[in-house]
Amino acid sequence: MVLRHFQRPGAVEGMTVAEWVNRKEVGGRVVIGISQHRTATMQIASLALTQEEEAWFQVYYKYIRPECLRSDCDRFFISSSGNPVHSVTNDISRLHESYNVKPATSQEVRRAAETESAAMFTESQKEDVAHYLGHTSAVAKQHYRMWTLHVVAATATLLDSLGGSETHLASHPPSMDSQPSGNDFSAFVARFPVSTDGQPPTKKERVDAEFPSDRVFYDKWRGCQYAKRREYLLSCFSHRRPSARKVARQIEKEGWKANHPTAEEILQMWKPAPKLTIESDEVILKSVSRQKWKGLAIKDFVEKGLGVVATRPFSKGDIVCDYHGKVITADKGRAMMQDLDEVGHLFFFKSGQRNLCIDAQTFPCECHPNADTVGRRIKHSSKRANLKPLRCVLKVDGEDTDVILFKALKDIRVDEELKFDYGVNRKSFRGDGLDLDWLDE
Repeated sequence: MVLRHFQRPGAVEGMTVAEWVNRKEVGGRVVIGISQHRTATMQIASLALTQEEEAWFQVYYKYIRPECLRSDCDRFFISSSGNPVHSVTNDISRLHESYNVKPATSQEVRRAAETESAAMFTESQKEDVAHYLGHTSAVAKQHYRMWTLHVVAATATLLDSLGGSETHLASHPPSMDSQPSGNDFSAFVARFPVSTDGQPPTKKERVDAEFPSDRVFYDKWRGCQYAKRREYLLSCFSHRRPSARKVARQIEKEGWKANHPTAEEILQMWKPAPKLTIESDEVILKSVSRQKWKGLAIKDFVEKGLGVVATRPFSKGDIVCDYHGKVITADKGRAMMQDLDEVGHLFFFKSGQRNLCIDAQTFPCECHPNADTVGRRIKHSSKRANLKPLRCVLKVDGEDTDVILFKALKDIRVDEELKFDYGVNRKSFRGDGLDLDWLDE
């Protein structure tokens, strides 16, 4: 647990029998959540054992532990005296000394794992690794089931790709001048690159390349490919949570028959894309450029005027549409307000040091003369807003353009009206808006 799964000694000392009994099998792994014990820095452990490791633990639990047990103890790991282990660090040190192995502390192993992860993994993968290692109190205060079991299992598989062995992780990375050895997984990957559409090397290919004939590197290679395929599938649906059917169609399109996440796993792992991913998403770029957003309709609410409703469900974090119009300076926008009998369709925002405004008042816009853009029709609500604006810089028609996207604050049902908080109230207009009850919705 400490040297292979990068857990702190306190997690080993705190693991209970109940937590072992309630382990879950997910994605070919066995996930354990140590939720009732917190280390000195408030970490909560989540780890995913291989099937072989689970067999070791089960043999200990079923045959060795009962022989050592002297009293009713709820801790999973106990010493030969029958009491809970209380110094895992010292136990590991004695083990290394007995077998004349170079000592490696949990801190050294975790630091090495972080270093290699930073060099090898994507931002999303590094985030999962950080969560698996459980460094921060913010992570620790969440119940372990809030981080899906599928992600725990997939991250453990990903971590298996680091280095060739635990001793490799505990040492400094090899220099660029060193020659790769047959026991180095990085050399194995250099010889057999991992890709989403490749096939793992056969036993004959591994032996011919002077690598071990066992399945250790083979399984690690498959683990890396599984992680790559997971990242690829998630990247296909960065702007909106997909349906299981859509994910299944994507998997079928890729022609993957094995070693890939299921549609259900992808749905559980999906989370809103970070801003950098959103700014390069092709679907979003096309929707902004063409002003054709799916799942929306402009509706006449008669007394309240035109508004926008959803014609399909949206999930929390989905990009729904944008607030479209000509980007002008804030000064020019304020000047326009002075000449308007009814203030509306002007969105003021800040981009770096620049104060800007999106002019959706001028209708139709120059770039879409035949379209009533939906964003300008979304109404205000300070209490029941289900959208929030997100400023991005997108490459629209080849030019960097400041764009305001609307992101779902919560799950949105079919036929639900879309609203966002304008950031104003009736007092914002120096008393002139006191009769505008809708501003306090």
